[in-house]
Amino acid sequence: MTALQADRALLAAVVGSLEEGVVAVDSTAHVVQANDAARRLLDVSARLPFSTDMLPRESLLREALSEAMRGSRSGPLEISLNGRTLLITASPLEHGGAVLALFDVTSTRKLEAVRRDFVANVSHELRTPLTVIAGFSETLGEEGVPAAQRRQFSEMIVSNTTRMQRIVDDLLDLSRIESGGWVPIPELVEVAGSVEDVLTGLRPTAAAKEIGLETHIDPGAPDVYADRTALVQILSNLLENAIRYTKRGTVGVKTASVRGGVEISVSDSGTGIAAQHLPRIFERFYRADSGRDRESGGTGLGLSIVRHLVEAHGGKIEARSTEGVGTTIKVFFPSPAETVAKTELNTAVQTH
Repeated sequence: MTALQADRALLAAVVGSLEEGVVAVDSTAHVVQANDAARRLLDVSARLPFSTDMLPRESLLREALSEAMRGSRSGPLEISLNGRTLLITASPLEHGGAVLALFDVTSTRKLEAVRRDFVANVSHELRTPLTVIAGFSETLGEEGVPAAQRRQFSEMIVSNTTRMQRIVDDLLDLSRIESGGWVPIPELVEVAGSVEDVLTGLRPTAAAKEIGLETHIDPGAPDVYADRTALVQILSNLLENAIRYTKRGTVGVKTASVRGGVEISVSDSGTGIAAQHLPRIFERFYRADSGRDRESGGTGLGLSIVRHLVEAHGGKIEARSTEGVGTTIKVFFPSPAETVAKTELNTAVQTH
């Protein structure tokens, strides 16, 4: 009896520790065993034993369980339950009853959808410049094309080639950051100097659009603890976006000392973004509206790169916008003490 009790306790501990859900049903159609994962996935809290009538009334799940009770194995079948995607397998027991196994594949399906969307988006983004390049190249090969048109076609080819190069470069940057191939080397960096480095190349474009550029550095927050190159890339992407989507008005950068670190804000008086689009603007290739289309010269990857760079520093990013008024994007960089504390905590967790 002692050995039997030990075996049962061991079996219960093993089944209970599984990430997959396991449900055992006896020959009278009563659930006699269900681990924590199964209860969570099926949203069942009843005390054992309980009737299978208390299980979710999902048709495929019920059919699979009925087939197993009749002696036939079913599955794996994919079902949607409580906002999650599950693979279920129902197997008959030798002396009656059945065992139902549940595998949560929600994250896997989401990743597959992201990959499909990514491939489709890249193909779509590259198709347009490739079509332009191919078309103008064929036209240039024809006789009798005026010199002025040849020059125009050549400029279009160069422009679209540059666009494809920017897309490829941004994709490589994004891939390197997401894969962990890039790690920030933070140091105290003067914000004003980095902003000036970026604005030097953007002033001609801003002047042509009659956009004023303003910089306000909080005396209490002149520096940020960040990777110098990454900070320039973050500011460059944010300021380029702000100028690109502002027809006339002002674009400003300011710093503020906040609890635990420094916040940098980039604001514009542009077209703004509708509230329903704000949560998705940091996704790859996501464009909020026709005012932010590919003709404006963006790759659709800049904000995604910014988000990953900021998060690699242990920081946060958020966007606030009002249509017709403008957009403000804030990035938060933790102080050196906060960064060291987080690094030590993460190291301790990983070691444990």
